[in-house]
Amino acid sequence: MAGISVIVVSLLLMFILVASFIGFILFLVSMILFLKKKKVQSDGKIKSRKKIAIIILIISLIFQIPLTITVSAVVVASVVQKQEEKEKIEAIENKVYAQKNEWKKGFDYNGRHLVPVNLFINSDNYHSHGDSKNLEPVGALVFKKSYNYYNLYEIDNDSGYKIYYVWVESFAGGEYYSRTFVDEKDYDAVLDYYETADFSVSALWNFAPENSGLRNTWKELDLNIHDKRDELIKMSHEVLDDVSDKKQTNPFLNYNGISFKIKSDDKVFAIDLWIYMNGNELIVYLNDYKVEDETVEEYKEMLFDLLDDAQSELLRMQYN
Repeated sequence: MAGISVIVVSLLLMFILVASFIGFILFLVSMILFLKKKKVQSDGKIKSRKKIAIIILIISLIFQIPLTITVSAVVVASVVQKQEEKEKIEAIENKVYAQKNEWKKGFDYNGRHLVPVNLFINSDNYHSHGDSKNLEPVGALVFKKSYNYYNLYEIDNDSGYKIYYVWVESFAGGEYYSRTFVDEKDYDAVLDYYETADFSVSALWNFAPENSGLRNTWKELDLNIHDKRDELIKMSHEVLDDVSDKKQTNPFLNYNGISFKIKSDDKVFAIDLWIYMNGNELIVYLNDYKVEDETVEEYKEMLFDLLDDAQSELLRMQYN
């Protein structure tokens, strides 16, 4: 059905372009005839081509009608859309105005200056769906001098601090991404809380032993990762503090490895970590961003330990 619609639209556009081109040529011909008429009269010859020129001019205008209608429809649709967008924004009760290209660095809200907590950026709990149960809509972040806006949420969390979330629906090359914000005065305290909070760990082993029942199945692990917490947090900072030059990818690689979901109990801190092995080489993704080779090398021992611990725990769970 969609393919037929594309064909119909393409044929319609082709018809409009051809008709407009023919109309333009006929218009030029009518103008030439009018000019020739005047020149002939100045030479004293009475051969009027006025009627022919008028007829051609009228035909040329008829051929321009499809283009005129199309342009008029586009203009009307644009005006209607802008009016709808304006009314939609005016209906939002709590509007926070910010510069379009600067909001990611922070903005003012209810007497607070909110700054991003990059450690929480693009967690799977939020960026793929804005209707998560722990997201309470509180308004919208509206860009000045435009009708563009992003939904603004307050996150239900266990830290005791106000945490806000701006949900961006579209992603393109890592340039646009959702972000989590806190009051600038609470920034250090919020980080301290989540750097010491309890984490739950789930894992999927894509090349688990056959007949083990572990392949393509997420399992929640009884895994103590406190000894790896500091390095996991540091690595997450290194990857997520600046994603402007990183592209999100789908890391479905045909290598042996384990995918992890590591979350705080309230799911505010949440990372999706993919660790694949290609021989002795590790290929790592964090929240869909590929971890640079030098960063992988820096945390290689911790990553191998995490793989080994997870495999051992999965097998223990299977055979107990």
